[in-house]
Amino acid sequence: MKIKRLLALDAAGKVGEQVKVCGWAQTVRDHGGLIFIDLRDWSGIIQIVVDEKDKDIFKIAKTIGVEYVLSVKGKVVERQKDLQNEKIPTGMVEIKVSELEILNESKTPPLPLSEDGREIDEFVRMKYRYIDMRRKRVRDLIEKRHRLLNFVTNWFSNNGFTQVQTPLLTVSSPEGARDFVVPSRLYPGKFYALPQAPQQYKQLLMVGGLHRYFQIAPCLRDEDPRTDRHYGTFYQVDAELSFVEQDDIFNSVEPFFNEVVSELTDKKLKEYPIPRISYKEIMETYGSDKADLRFEMKLVDLTKPFKNSSMDIFKNVEAVKGILVNREFTRKEIDNWTDAMKKQGANGLAWFKISNGTFDGPLVKYFKDDDLKKIKKLFKEQGYKIEGEQMLFAVAGIRKEVNEQMGWLRSKMGDLLELKDPNLIALAWVVDFDMFQWDEKKNTWDFMHNPFSMPSGGLEALKKKDPSEIKAQQYDFIGNGYELLSGSIRNHHPETFIEAFKICGYSEQETRDKFGHMISAFEYGAPPHGGYALGLDRFSMVLFDENNIREIYAFPMSGGQEIMTGSPRPIDKEVLDELGLKFK
Repeated sequence: MKIKRLLALDAAGKVGEQVKVCGWAQTVRDHGGLIFIDLRDWSGIIQIVVDEKDKDIFKIAKTIGVEYVLSVKGKVVERQKDLQNEKIPTGMVEIKVSELEILNESKTPPLPLSEDGREIDEFVRMKYRYIDMRRKRVRDLIEKRHRLLNFVTNWFSNNGFTQVQTPLLTVSSPEGARDFVVPSRLYPGKFYALPQAPQQYKQLLMVGGLHRYFQIAPCLRDEDPRTDRHYGTFYQVDAELSFVEQDDIFNSVEPFFNEVVSELTDKKLKEYPIPRISYKEIMETYGSDKADLRFEMKLVDLTKPFKNSSMDIFKNVEAVKGILVNREFTRKEIDNWTDAMKKQGANGLAWFKISNGTFDGPLVKYFKDDDLKKIKKLFKEQGYKIEGEQMLFAVAGIRKEVNEQMGWLRSKMGDLLELKDPNLIALAWVVDFDMFQWDEKKNTWDFMHNPFSMPSGGLEALKKKDPSEIKAQQYDFIGNGYELLSGSIRNHHPETFIEAFKICGYSEQETRDKFGHMISAFEYGAPPHGGYALGLDRFSMVLFDENNIREIYAFPMSGGQEIMTGSPRPIDKEVLDELGLKFK
């Protein structure tokens, strides 16, 4: 009777039965009369044993090297009690081999697979990615992402959303990054743009009458990579809803986050329902619009007591902000942090040592006792306890810059003091963004966030208010120090749409040239609508405890290259000629 192949994990439950397993030889241990091989497949590893009594099989086993591909038949038996391994699911059993076939040999792998791979040069890992993904950590991440994709599809489908796939060859859109462009063979001199996001299409779906739309959408942007931003292609859970206001959006998606964390992880949400915080408040309190809220350590406004000091450098500054850190620092450490803050743009780093409430350090002599008491009072009002050995760090300067600099330091201190609980996910909505921001280089107004957002107050606000005073019906969603989601209630009125772009320097004709299809659609009865895009890859980082977004992909880009295939590559001259292109 033909034996059906089983995965290693399934075979472990077949004690006493004949099974067939296939996979790679992870380790080979020759003990003289017995050869032990850890056979690895997608589900895990299982130990197989070849006895010298079976001379023909033993002879084959002697030739097996690491990563050889094997087919094995044999009987599943319990291991000796003293040789059982409770750390792995198959560690209580082994397979006594009755048939053994080498399906393919392997050269010595260029990188070890025994550890998690973080210690290996990324270039090597990416060049041999097809080997690297045999590593358990990488296999587990691929499997976890698969479960997340399934959860997303099922959850949105079960909650009234219709999945629609939008085009990948489209037109350029001002999403804030460079487009990838594709020359047209059929229309020489014209170009497609790969979508930075399905923004325009999902709004047009709402005009077309869809109730709720979603897709797991590829987004393509030519922007510099970083640890939380993948180069080239990333994926987002894209959603749009008609006849909604901002609260409707929040209420519709918050259960998704609650359920996905509960179903796919052992983590807990810090707060649910999910809190909301204004952009101004989060910048003033935490110094970042994507602050990690798993720990407090709020920025405290120390402007008044520092201005009262006898130090001239604090007299004319716009703001002084500080944090209190529950740790002693050496002078060398303080100097290192000062240098780090200067790299962030700060003029320096003011500091006090505080021992059980008593201030110490070179700055103490410049402050009156009443001002030192005021500083302690300000910290207590923000939830700090003044006790033990502590360090006060402060920065002075332009308020916006000071907030950002201290936000950076706050995050670093959270790492240093291990305040970022890995078992906790702290989510929050950030609301009340400015609609416009002044671009010093271009000497004009620009959209602060999504250019398709509806301004609070609508057309009247655009015509009567100073642009700096106009808020957008725009929202971000943050978690554990990352921006996970961004969205808005959309600008669906033709005149309001044109007026918003006019503030940013576009004439009506220029706006119609770029977005005529959208304006035309809005003129045929567009419903109020809004939506969001959840960065699936960043969200995966938070769920699955990864600090580098490239680990989330099966085939990541590194430094703008897909190293394994050598992409990008030069293209044949014949292809360029057919497209009517040549290089300058």
